[in-house]
Amino acid sequence: MTFKCVAVFGACGLEGELLLTALADAELGVQSIRAFADGADGETVMYRGRPFAVHESSAADFSGVDVAIFLNEGFSDFAIIDAAEDAGIRVLDCSDTLAQRGDVPVFCEGSPLDSDSRLFAIADAVSSHVSALLRLLPQGSIQTVNLAIGQPVSVWGRLGVETLAAETARLLNGQPPEASPFGQQMAFNVLSRQGGSVAALEHGLATLLNSSGSAAAVSASEMLVPVFYGHTAMLRVNCVDRVDVSLLKQQLAENEKFRLFPLDDTAEASPVNLQGSDTIDISALSGDRQDETAFRCTVVGDNLRNGAVINIIELLKILIKINI
Repeated sequence: MTFKCVAVFGACGLEGELLLTALADAELGVQSIRAFADGADGETVMYRGRPFAVHESSAADFSGVDVAIFLNEGFSDFAIIDAAEDAGIRVLDCSDTLAQRGDVPVFCEGSPLDSDSRLFAIADAVSSHVSALLRLLPQGSIQTVNLAIGQPVSVWGRLGVETLAAETARLLNGQPPEASPFGQQMAFNVLSRQGGSVAALEHGLATLLNSSGSAAAVSASEMLVPVFYGHTAMLRVNCVDRVDVSLLKQQLAENEKFRLFPLDDTAEASPVNLQGSDTIDISALSGDRQDETAFRCTVVGDNLRNGAVINIIELLKILIKINI
């Protein structure tokens, strides 16, 4: 089975561009796409060297479509997800809409797959990277997970990246930044993120861990930091029993998905060190001084190249293989 026609909502955003490139490179048999984005009617995107017109999301027609993919940037009419479900096609949702229903599996690379489902919630990048690390621990061993996360401005899409670049340029030239579309200056600043994004991350990571056999409680806090790409998550994990940190380090060193720092002449993982790498970077891994059942570390990953796009491509490969 192949997916000949894929509808991409949010096709003009940063993730949309990366997804279209990944779909072409993955050789999944996708022959055509239907591209949608808010306010982008009349624009075009490229797929396999051909231009495809971008349409308003409200104009979506799912006849002949095999899969609908809903990204975060440039898509806001969540009722269209219901329309895709009613059309009986496979739905891959990155917007957290399906994840909040409770009856839709949350998927990331390496997680168990409910082969009977046509609806899938795609995990966010932080949850994907943290769960990949925690899957190395014994099943059922995790009790609580606490995260403090520095999110890059690209979580707000192209507008976030362009705003930070413009503000930085003006400030370095002695000019005040223009009024921010996000309410406050981003450059040389740290902004607290509250509400829905934090709750969605907590729910998504808890669901991934629970599907792997760990009934863990997850608590997170987020800050928006003046970095273009790459999140940094400071992690504290409480387990049922004492954590063998030496064994965990050995597992990380032997797994090509990860890079364990110190590495060569670089002491710590950071977003700058992600350039040219699709790994999940781990540093400052140590046992907690006050509790032998806990450990701490820092998890750094590329939120775009190694986030939802990789999860989507991996899921499509699995769905083709098992002939859903």
